[in-house]
Amino acid sequence: GKKVNLTVSSQEFIRRFALHVLPKGFTRIRHYGILSSSWKKEKLPKLQAELATVKVEPVRTKEPLLHRRCPLCKKGRLHTILLFNDRGPPENWRVLLKDRKLNRSN
Repeated sequence: GKKVNLTVSSQEFIRRFALHVLPKGFTRIRHYGILSSSWKKEKLPKLQAELATVKVEPVRTKEPLLHRRCPLCKKGRLHTILLFNDRGPPENWRVLLKDRKLNRSN
């Protein structure tokens, strides 16, 4: 618990400071909600005991899931040929798709 003065380079200071900066769109929730210190001490054990007594029935579907199936004929299999990130397709996606088709035919 003893405080010590530390001299660091500007690059090291920025690196350490950046560790505490959240990305855009994130919210710091460390001290709020059901995991706050008051909840942990008092209400969390009661909530956990209450949730342990509730019986949860599994969800049953009437029809089989059609993941990776053709939405039209429901028979064919879908194959992933190109993945995009959250920014959308790359600029050269047509070339990538064309190259991939050529590689599959060989």
